[in-house]
Amino acid sequence: MTLPLIGLALGILLGLILGVPLGRRVERVAWYADATLARARMTGWLLRDLSGWLLAVAVVVAVVVFVVWALLRPHR
Repeated sequence: MTLPLIGLALGILLGLILGVPLGRRVERVAWYADATLARARMTGWLLRDLSGWLLAVAVVVAVVVFVVWALLRPHR
């Protein structure tokens, strides 16, 4: 959230001092950096959620295998 604002302020200053194209370029770089951070954050959330789901599925499969094994083994 703060990175785009800093980039915008820096872009406005550079745009006023050095010319509009350089200021817009700095703003664009800040926007891409913020978008990259957002994607990385989203990927981290996705990986965390997927790992939780995979752990839950592994536990369920282990319980099912144990129950089937216990029911199918010969009783003495």
